[in-house]
Amino acid sequence: DTSHAMRRVSSRLVVGTFAGMRLAIGVAFALAPDRLNGRSGGTPQDALMTRSFVVREAVLGIGGLLATTRPEVSSSTVKMWAGLGALTDGGDLASSLASIRRRDSSARLPALVAAGGLLAELWAFSASVRP
Repeated sequence: DTSHAMRRVSSRLVVGTFAGMRLAIGVAFALAPDRLNGRSGGTPQDALMTRSFVVREAVLGIGGLLATTRPEVSSSTVKMWAGLGALTDGGDLASSLASIRRRDSSARLPALVAAGGLLAELWAFSASVRP
């Protein structure tokens, strides 16, 4: 039963897992930006956007991990980091959907990933306030 399995998953676990993935993605893009964004010999604007993405993912990853790995983590802290993740994933989804509307087929996978992240982080956000 799916609802029984979801009850065993905590909002703290979801936020911590996504934080770890964000940190890993940030590090990967920092180490090999051209290889991961599909461009070689990009423009200075591409480099700036990639660096901004790296910083964003690293900050969300480190903050989320610090918040969820402490023994006495509060539900409001988990809720805050889930909300920040949902906000970021919502922005990524909107941007990807706009690209898809412009017939950019390379935006389909990022849209799917952002939608999955958004749903998981929204679930964690709402679950963190339940008694």
